[in-house]
Amino acid sequence: MRAKIATFRAAKAGSTWKEYEDAAAIGPRRYEEIPGEFDGPWLAAAVADGASEALLARQWADELVAQFTEAETAEGLAEGITAAAGRWDAVEANYRQLRDEQGEPIAWYEEDGLERGSYATVVGVRLLPATTGGAGPLRAWALGDACLFHVRADSLITAFPLDDPALFTIGPALAPSRPKNPAVIAKHVVPLSTTWQRGDALHLASDALACWYLTQAAEGATPWRTVQSLDTDNDYDTWVQDLRVGKLLRNDDTTLLRIDIQ
Repeated sequence: MRAKIATFRAAKAGSTWKEYEDAAAIGPRRYEEIPGEFDGPWLAAAVADGASEALLARQWADELVAQFTEAETAEGLAEGITAAAGRWDAVEANYRQLRDEQGEPIAWYEEDGLERGSYATVVGVRLLPATTGGAGPLRAWALGDACLFHVRADSLITAFPLDDPALFTIGPALAPSRPKNPAVIAKHVVPLSTTWQRGDALHLASDALACWYLTQAAEGATPWRTVQSLDTDNDYDTWVQDLRVGKLLRNDDTTLLRIDIQ
């Protein structure tokens, strides 16, 4: 399976990159020998959006996408969340050590937040090996409002897990880093089973961009063409800033992972 990969990121206006709390990943990494070029038997991709109200939101988003894209077995998202949560104590311990080394130990008022853990929305997709005629199984899972858009022959054939901009809310389902009952996670994960073909494009987006995408599609526009036309980080940054100025895009961390299957 061959694909071209592009990842674009923009932090909230008025925020620094240190405050950026999304994450995106492609795997397995060993098949991406040339940046932006993937050639391997299977491909996994994920985008996560850390909840700003939680501590270590960026770290949790990073853990989620890393676990999903590097798992050797074709595990689903629920299994990936549980596996990532199993490493969370070590992530927190490393953070505490780093703070101590920086001379900024954890304050008493941060302890409750660390005990509660972190949260994120996440969408992940797996492209399994081709079966016949340059096509193969596509499996996707989502928890919350990060979205996958599947484009074929200049048409949007799937919007997942949301297909209407009115469905975006201020309280989406979230993946917890400290789940009280890991078995419950699977009940909230939404699955998708379809197929990929050569020439397809997949767009994974965090919620602000996903809402813009669906709004444009609902109005009869072709947002996938706009997304496909982006070439450089500067293109993306300028485009995002223009949308924000025009009140067409909510001011939030905005992440796009684009996959062009060859």
